[in-house]
Amino acid sequence: SCAPADVQAKFVLHVTPVDPADLSSARQRYGFDNLGFYFDRRGVRRGDQCMAIAHLPDYPIDRIRVGQWIANGNRMIWDAEFAGSGL
Repeated sequence: SCAPADVQAKFVLHVTPVDPADLSSARQRYGFDNLGFYFDRRGVRRGDQCMAIAHLPDYPIDRIRVGQWIANGNRMIWDAEFAGSGL
């Protein structure tokens, strides 16, 4: 289930390419694309279910990190990582 409070914090979406050269010059120093978003811009609640859509880059992906971050306190609420060359 997904309560309204569950989608208030910013969502983290970090995409790490197989080849770092696929990143823009501005993102190469970080090693990943930061595609984070707020749920109200990319998500929808239907009853007690929540879903968000994010468009991923076209390059081969090495890792994806997702989660939620609270600026007040500078901390992650939860996070998960999916790895595997060429996702």
